[in-house]
Amino acid sequence: MTHLNGLINVERLKNLFIKMAEVDTGSCEETKPKIGASTKKQVEFAKKILVKELKKMGLKDVKLDKTHTVTATLKGNIKENLTIGLIAHMDTSEQAPTGPVKPQVHDYKEGDIELKGVKIDAVDLEPYKNNTIITSDGTTLLGADDKAGIAEILEAVKVLIENPEIKHPTIRIAITPDEEIGEGVTNFDIKKFGANVAYTVDGSEVENIESETFNAFNPEIIIEGVPVHCGYAYGKMINAIEVASAIMNKIPKNELPETTQNKEGYYHVDSINGDVNKVVMKMLVRDFDFDNELKRIEFLRNIIKEVENEYKGSKITFKENEKYHNMKEKLNELPEVIEYAKLALKRSGFDNPKEPPVRGGTDGAMLTLRGLLTPNLGTGGVNFHSKKEFISLQAMQKSVENIINLVSVWAEKAEEITKKL
Repeated sequence: MTHLNGLINVERLKNLFIKMAEVDTGSCEETKPKIGASTKKQVEFAKKILVKELKKMGLKDVKLDKTHTVTATLKGNIKENLTIGLIAHMDTSEQAPTGPVKPQVHDYKEGDIELKGVKIDAVDLEPYKNNTIITSDGTTLLGADDKAGIAEILEAVKVLIENPEIKHPTIRIAITPDEEIGEGVTNFDIKKFGANVAYTVDGSEVENIESETFNAFNPEIIIEGVPVHCGYAYGKMINAIEVASAIMNKIPKNELPETTQNKEGYYHVDSINGDVNKVVMKMLVRDFDFDNELKRIEFLRNIIKEVENEYKGSKITFKENEKYHNMKEKLNELPEVIEYAKLALKRSGFDNPKEPPVRGGTDGAMLTLRGLLTPNLGTGGVNFHSKKEFISLQAMQKSVENIINLVSVWAEKAEEITKKL
């Protein structure tokens, strides 16, 4: 739709994003309960900002449920019984300081952007010359991942409300907690959500559709050593830290995140905590091919056995912790989910939408595995989980355009596609 630019309120989009970005909503793996958000600040954000904003928009069924997921409904204006889900997440990553976030707006021309203690390189900014760029002040991440996605979904829905001539199916919105710690949709009620298909808005480039993710296991290795007074330790002590180091040394150096790219899988030691008596290693194991992923898990089991034999008397417990699967195979069961997204992006001016493999995962990967097909759309954000994170306001506008075009395509195709659902 070429006329959408005049309908999207860019200032409103920017202001809502900045308002949300200012609020620290970092998630925390160590404080995750069985049900509900891992941090109180996410719950407060949901209550004080998200629920209020959705109610102000006049949406139906606005709810904050026991999992601390926020949901709402915009009724469709077509005759077919078709519901599309739009999903984003409220939490931000622990990998960089999560607050207090102080968004900075730059009228960017060219060159580097200098912030407090960090520099955003011109090479990253090259595609965004003469754009309005939003960053943090350099002391925290920005939170475009995924508050940009929230802002873009809400602006798209506002445009639909203000322009009822734009046809669309019923839209179900969900904003989840704890995506960054892999728990965003662990307790998500797909049946209650009621969407036929869904899309997360949690990617980077707005010209891409993400339909292929890693298979993911997050193994935990618990090492119990044999502590002895250092003065009498000869031939007796087994240092759990030394055992952990031995395991790390057996991981191939050419199969780490920093030495792999494209569709290559990896092993990653994410954290090591403990002392001479006990160490807990947390890992990420990733591969696009599920059989290869299982081989990686078996490889870890084997090196753990080797190390346990080398350090007789130690005890090593291995928990594989399967997280999500590559969603590509399931998405292929209904190719229209991707075809319609590509058509939407073409209407936004992207002549050749791409489907690059995602070296990560999304809530959509887990939902797809459970039966709700959910590929990922881009927000426009760059350098996620970093003090160098930034987003172009013009890219955000394009993301809004993509969302509106997407639901319009589904409305146009509703009669034929509902026969397949």
